[in-house]
Amino acid sequence: MPEFEYKAVSRDGMKSGMIKAGDESEAQDRLLKLGLSVLSLRVHRPLRLGLIGAWFTKLDSSISERMSFSEKILFTSQLSSMIKAGLPLVDALETFIEQKSESGSGRIISKIILKIQTGIKFSQALAEYPKVFNPAYLAVVRAGENSGTLGESLTYLSAQLRRENDLGNKVKSALIYPAVVITAMVTVMIFISISVIPKILLFAESSGQKLPGYTLALVAGVSFLTKYWYLVIMVLAVFFVLFSTYAKSHSGSRFIGGVVLRLPIIGILVLRYNQARFARVLGGFYAYGVDIISSFGILADSLDSPLFRDACLRINNRITSGQTLADSISLEGQLFPSIMIRLIKGAEKTGDLGGALDKLALYYEEELEVALRNILALIEPALVFFLGFGVLALALVVVVPIYKITSTIK
Repeated sequence: MPEFEYKAVSRDGMKSGMIKAGDESEAQDRLLKLGLSVLSLRVHRPLRLGLIGAWFTKLDSSISERMSFSEKILFTSQLSSMIKAGLPLVDALETFIEQKSESGSGRIISKIILKIQTGIKFSQALAEYPKVFNPAYLAVVRAGENSGTLGESLTYLSAQLRRENDLGNKVKSALIYPAVVITAMVTVMIFISISVIPKILLFAESSGQKLPGYTLALVAGVSFLTKYWYLVIMVLAVFFVLFSTYAKSHSGSRFIGGVVLRLPIIGILVLRYNQARFARVLGGFYAYGVDIISSFGILADSLDSPLFRDACLRINNRITSGQTLADSISLEGQLFPSIMIRLIKGAEKTGDLGGALDKLALYYEEELEVALRNILALIEPALVFFLGFGVLALALVVVVPIYKITSTIK
């Protein structure tokens, strides 16, 4: 029977210890019967090797405590409906774990319920899982708790999550077709290079014929890769590690972010996505009364582009020093177009900044969809050209040498 380590709260204060049980659910039931409110519960691992033990513990938590994006949408949407219907928060959360789960979203929600029962706020319990609930999500939940409109806040979040999911699916759909075609083409070329070209080389040598230079070059390349494949893998691995390290550094991420924004096709997608997300998240903060000073710090963590994150922090500093939002954004003209600045300036005068930001978000989301459709329209002829070029190259490398050898033999 496994042992479980627990941390719990009782009338006498915090307690921790070990308990034997068949599974995690049984251990929770035993602790509850003892009058303990469980804060954390995990399988005891006798061998703890310093950093290695901590790493295994963290790995176990990341594997067993997770919630997919679709599960988070369903969780947020249904929870908002139940809270609006007047169901207490704990009772609403318990409907998600009627069948107790030892891992996944059920385990997360079980621990959230236990934390709430000890007196911790819902937003604080969610904050224990930053990989599932990002800072923007937590800020809106916290604002809903403080204003007594948690149900409406969750409704807004579920709608926003659906929009993000739809945009992500559209981007994935745009990339699947070219990825499949290019992968198939590369696979065919590798197969021919490894299985067909060497046989042509042997046939040519036995007949005393000389192959063209481009065929010999391909044969030499294939021979090198076949013989020294481990060196190629090592070089690629070192390059990947160095590139990843550089991309995560402050200067490297900014340089790569700037290069990405200047790319002909990808740049406009990244720009429109971050503009839409900037307007959408900031509009939600204004609508639900999130403190403007803390809004931009949270918003910076919610954006993918490091250039937009830096811009949010600079905008925050300008607003703190007394500038308006429109004037602060106008100094970031490379990232925010003039139409956005004009609309925000007008909304600040009328007092409907949240509504204006929502309209901007909708506009840039539509712009992003148009850009995706245009890219799909360009991808098809580009792939046809790529496939034609690949077929021509294979014909020159494979068919032409065979034809020359057979014609000579005749």
